Amino acid sequence: MSSNNYQVEIDILAVGLTRPPMFMGVNLRLFFGVVIFCVLICIDTHTFYGIPLFIVLYLATLKMSAKDANFFMLWVKWLSKTPPVLNSFFWGGTNSYESW
Repeated sequence: MSSNNYQVEIDILAVGLTRPPMFMGVNLRLFFGVVIFCVLICIDTHTFYGIPLFIVLYLATLKMSAKDANFFMLWVKWLSKTPPVLNSFFWGGTNSYESW
């Protein structure tokens, strides 16, 4: 038997076209959502607490965006399509329909 060494070909153009728009390494919608949230915190509290909050939230979203740029949209879709069952709190926060 002969071993065929296949090399994975990556098309840079196709990869670039399938990624969402990014700003500073974070999805554009998520980045400006964090900016608006922190500005509203600054306005509401009349302090600059929104600036350290922005840094923390930005670093958290940057860390999560490193693996998958659409992590937030996937998380929202997962949460909206598969909510916990109605009796999950009765069973201690677990899904009572699970087989284990």
